[in-house]
Amino acid sequence: MSAQPVEPFLPGQVHRVPRTVRGIADWLTEEKRARFLTEVMAATEEDDYQRVMDDWWAEAHLAQIPDRAERRARARRADRSDLVSLEELKRRFLSEEDPGR
Repeated sequence: MSAQPVEPFLPGQVHRVPRTVRGIADWLTEEKRARFLTEVMAATEEDDYQRVMDDWWAEAHLAQIPDRAERRARARRADRSDLVSLEELKRRFLSEEDPGR
């Protein structure tokens, strides 16, 4: 099954992924599906199993976001000198609202 939605969705909307091994596996790429199944089979405690299911259930939802891989790659290549603190963003936003600041 493809990780791409088959119905038109609004930006940010994704298919609901069943919280089952099969449901999660169906939405993952072949490589990620193999990693997921390996982790599920290796889980020896209920807590381990729940953590694996929670992590990969979220990944199955995120896998549906168009261009996710490209955006992550761009973010990793980004020049870190371009990073701005939240305080700086707030200052810029407030100065745009009130140019006299």
